Amino acid sequence: MNFCRENDRLSHFLCRFAYMKILTGREIKEADLRTIENGPVLSLDLMERAAVALTDRIVAVPEYECRHASSGRYVDYVVFAGRGNNGGDGLAIARLLCTRSHVRGKVSVVTVGYDGQLSADCRANYDRLPSGVAVYGFGSDGKDLPPCLFGDDVIIIDALLGTGVNGDVREPVRSAIAFINSVSGKCHRVFSIDMPSGMPTEPEDFHDSACRMTGAGQEGSTVLADVTFTIEFPKLSMLLPRTGKCAGRTEVVHIGLDKDFIMASDTPYMAVDADMIRQMLMPRDEFAHKGTYGHVLVIAGSSGMMGAAVLCTGAALKSGCGLVTAHIPWQERTVMHVAQPSAIVSGCHGPAFSSLPDDMSKYSAYAAGPGLGQRQETSAALKSLLQSMNHAAESDAGVACGRTIVLDADALNIIASHPELLPMIPPGAVLTPHEGELARLVVSALPGCYPWKNDMQKMRAVCCLSKKLDSVIVVKGAHTMTCAPDGRCYFNMTGNPGMAKGGSGDVLTGLIAGLAARGYSPLQAALLGVWYHGCAGDRAAEENGQESMNASDILACIRIGLNRGGRV
Repeated sequence: MNFCRENDRLSHFLCRFAYMKILTGREIKEADLRTIENGPVLSLDLMERAAVALTDRIVAVPEYECRHASSGRYVDYVVFAGRGNNGGDGLAIARLLCTRSHVRGKVSVVTVGYDGQLSADCRANYDRLPSGVAVYGFGSDGKDLPPCLFGDDVIIIDALLGTGVNGDVREPVRSAIAFINSVSGKCHRVFSIDMPSGMPTEPEDFHDSACRMTGAGQEGSTVLADVTFTIEFPKLSMLLPRTGKCAGRTEVVHIGLDKDFIMASDTPYMAVDADMIRQMLMPRDEFAHKGTYGHVLVIAGSSGMMGAAVLCTGAALKSGCGLVTAHIPWQERTVMHVAQPSAIVSGCHGPAFSSLPDDMSKYSAYAAGPGLGQRQETSAALKSLLQSMNHAAESDAGVACGRTIVLDADALNIIASHPELLPMIPPGAVLTPHEGELARLVVSALPGCYPWKNDMQKMRAVCCLSKKLDSVIVVKGAHTMTCAPDGRCYFNMTGNPGMAKGGSGDVLTGLIAGLAARGYSPLQAALLGVWYHGCAGDRAAEENGQESMNASDILACIRIGLNRGGRV
């Protein structure tokens, strides 16, 4: 099908960019070695490069300024350093913090496991510690540490363990992790270096460790970080719900690892960042007109649920497409005329979606589901919609008609409860389920794949569903995952917890459909839509706060394209 070939071309294009890839722990170690060999650079110098970049990031963020806002005192830093290379990073950071003129607080180091052999680079950085850094050894339970080390003006820097954790964390590191979690509530913040200590890098380790991480605060298996400064690219475990909650906010710090090696690495996991989005954006033609950029049909809303239709339609209007028609219950047309005067209104009789517009051929993309309800007549009308799209494809000599449909909310629930509709989903569709809708779809389409025991099983089920339906699946949540039929999974790096509000998904549905009408492929539309939806959520949080923001704030903050500075 055309969609399959387009998806293959896009995946090949995206794989050319090293900065997007998410590597395993073994591959990360190999990337370090290749960087040292091909740089050429000494491993100690590479560690210093990483420490400089990490220190710059630690002291640069306004919300973590060296002077604590509430007390006016300077922030102190306490670095917990293990005996491997992650500990070496922490020791180098402690030294560099002492050299920064605007860091006026005290810098202390707590060494863990230093009665054993240290890695060579860790030992070198331990020997480089200046006299101004107070060094304490961690005992069996941390009770021998001065209580004055920990208070609300203290930032704890976790540098105990990095990538490559396998199996259970051993003593004394396990006790140190439990101690950090026990005192973190008294402190200003906890920063983890590269990974929260105790978090496994490898997907194979998730089955045994994920549940343990859920209760990490009590069991002491993983540091609960406020921010994780991860080196070069995020690690997969940071992006999945059950394990990622330990990482807090993830910030990527680039140190220039060997790009040739990273580009040659074959991984199905990628992180969506600004560079990738910039490469996908299409320019607008100065001589174009509204017909050039497509026409979206939004099928949404029912009596008492018109807010969903308004949000979905509004997002489609903000996508850059030329025209948007809202197909809603005719009795509710005044709501749409007032809320979204730029939209064309099409109506059907009754309180819910029950029939299609007369001419479906004029639309280049469709969004269906938000606020529809699950009445019998709505189920029948959705079946007619899917049949009409398949008929259009068949009439074009069996080649996909090039029209994308985005299915969300009640459209997905109807399909899940009527499995005979699954084969009718046209190739190249975009499905945007939340966790509950995804579970219902998997139960219907892939018997035996639910319930999943961990996030890796869930991810595999999503990949199987995407391949079976030959469609893009967007699993909404923190670091929203977009799965393509070829098995590649893309994790989004924008957005915030304040977006977990009713109506946020309706905005995303309309935005993706509008981008598809604008001329982007289904996968491109999904990736761009999720990215800019998250950017809008971040703007809304800045303006209104995460607690107070709502879906209409996200809609108001959508900005597609590059700004004057060339930023996405």
